[in-house]
Amino acid sequence: MTTPARNPLWTMFVLLTALLWLTARTTPGLTLITIGSLAGYFGHPWWGLALIAVGAMIYAEQCSRTPYAPCLRCNGSGHHKTRRTRACHPCKGRGVRMRWGRAVMNTYRRATYTTPAAPAARPAPPVTATTYTQALTDDPRER
Repeated sequence: MTTPARNPLWTMFVLLTALLWLTARTTPGLTLITIGSLAGYFGHPWWGLALIAVGAMIYAEQCSRTPYAPCLRCNGSGHHKTRRTRACHPCKGRGVRMRWGRAVMNTYRRATYTTPAAPAARPAPPVTATTYTQALTDDPRER
């Protein structure tokens, strides 16, 4: 009995389909942005721009709803399993990482919507000889 020959193109197609399915399931916004950029590259700029715009809106909504995602290095556990257990370096042992889109949103918000500075304190009235002597002679308990 002979072993059937495997076609490498079919294997590549199956792997790319699985990767596309995983990407579309986890981050549909980034998938649409990627497909839109490919559409623009292959001669459909308006379709590409439309897909990029829709993908950006979907990704922005996803970043605002769930700003943190499980760490890709430790799969959300917070530590590596080697000879001794140690904290995961990318997530600093927390098990989650901030999405880069949320980091961009936070930076934009900090740069745009700054809180106003506290008002300056009123200057004290100048001290003259009469106000100084009056302050010395006044009994603070009478106030």
